[in-house]
Amino acid sequence: MRAAIYIRVSTDDQVRHGYSLSDQREACSKRAKDLGAATIMEFADEGISGAILNRPGLTSLREAVREGRVDVIVVRDPDRLSRKLSHQLLLTEEFEKAGVKLEFIDFEWHNTSDGRLFYAIRGAIAEYEKEKIRERTIRGKDQKAMLGGIPINFCAYGFEYNPENGQVTINEKEAAVVKDIFRWFVIEDIGYNGIAKRLNTTGIPTKKGRKWHKQVIAQIIRNPVYKGKWKYKNYFINVPAIVSEQLWEEAQQRAKDAKRLWSGKKRLNYLLTGIIMCGDCGNSMCGAFVTWWGRRIKRYTCYRGTEGVTNIGCKPLKYVMAEPIDRAVWEQVCEWIKDPHKLAESVQNSIDNTEILAELKRIDKHLQDCEKGREAILDALASGLLELDHTVKNRLTSIKNRKQQLEKRKEELEAALNHRLNISDTLNNALEIAQSYVDRLDSLSFEEKKAIIRQLVSQVIVVGRNSPPGAKRKTRLKITIVTRFPEIAIQKTPKHGKGKEDMV
Repeated sequence: MRAAIYIRVSTDDQVRHGYSLSDQREACSKRAKDLGAATIMEFADEGISGAILNRPGLTSLREAVREGRVDVIVVRDPDRLSRKLSHQLLLTEEFEKAGVKLEFIDFEWHNTSDGRLFYAIRGAIAEYEKEKIRERTIRGKDQKAMLGGIPINFCAYGFEYNPENGQVTINEKEAAVVKDIFRWFVIEDIGYNGIAKRLNTTGIPTKKGRKWHKQVIAQIIRNPVYKGKWKYKNYFINVPAIVSEQLWEEAQQRAKDAKRLWSGKKRLNYLLTGIIMCGDCGNSMCGAFVTWWGRRIKRYTCYRGTEGVTNIGCKPLKYVMAEPIDRAVWEQVCEWIKDPHKLAESVQNSIDNTEILAELKRIDKHLQDCEKGREAILDALASGLLELDHTVKNRLTSIKNRKQQLEKRKEELEAALNHRLNISDTLNNALEIAQSYVDRLDSLSFEEKKAIIRQLVSQVIVVGRNSPPGAKRKTRLKITIVTRFPEIAIQKTPKHGKGKEDMV
């Protein structure tokens, strides 16, 4: 390792502190040797104020750093380097960028209030400079937009952008697809999903070579860039138009009309929306009002028919009756409300902290081992048995990362343990709120039932499907009701009637 020592005195320093060059030279050289330096270069300034940055010795040191001849710099304290904080910040950043370590003898650089203050100020200055650069960049982009230029990278299906000259041109092949999209939407009255399916069926990819999705079609329909107006913040910049302004406006009106029609439709309520999932395919389940044996019935399905989804759900398509599942969950919730002590007892009996406490003990042991390993390396470095080379640095970094991972896991386990210790209070609070309805469970509104279920139930998992008509072997759905106290889960089998409408 190649070390450089920097020593400096002025007349006032020698009088007040006795900072002679020889004392500094001896102390700095000793520290350099302790760090494992094979060669030591000396740079000195005598009788020169620390408020001046342009000093012969310091200038020579900075040149040696730029030339890559130094690995570590040893200085008595930051005042020897400079008496101005701004100069200290400048020199520190310059040395660190060159990969040179800065070592002080009378100053704990990282782990003291002075060190933390130094780095806090340094960070504040860096953040201030970054913010000023950002503000200048934003002003420049806004100015360019005001003049009709493209201030940022332009990327839209149907167009090409040349960043060298800032010109936007039409991609004729993609533009033809855009025209089809608007024509299908306005004239043929095809919705977003239908357009996406048509494009995917014909094998036309998106700009990134992916499949079309209804959200992508909606974005194209709503984007004014296709009528020749590209929006940047509050500015509209002229670009070549792919469709006429009249066609674009007709598309916007049709989109508004479709939204208004949809919002006017009567929507059915499903008690478990948002907390019910399919245990077979992993999809969340949503309500579906479908026809079965000539009757329209409320069901839950894991099917996802939207174009472009990654998981379309179970095959064959799975539709399960909503009413028996809703009834089974509500009956279980009513049992808890009528007999809260039974639920509380089940929760408490299921709590076992043995594994968490054992893992916490193992983590504490690993953390002690990490600290011992770190101290052993530092002792070896200090005694000269090791050099701070690439291998040692990697080892120290590995120990640091390992320690951070262990500490993070310890925090997670302690939080889980704390949650379990307080679970009784949480359970009692939830049941107290639910019990306020105990005298009128049979007359609650749909919204009140929904609210109570969500206080006690975190998830309902549906596994299997009902037997199809004529099946020799009859099967039933199984549902698992997971409480908001995840230590327990209750399995139930929904009860169906005997009509054909109960078969799935």
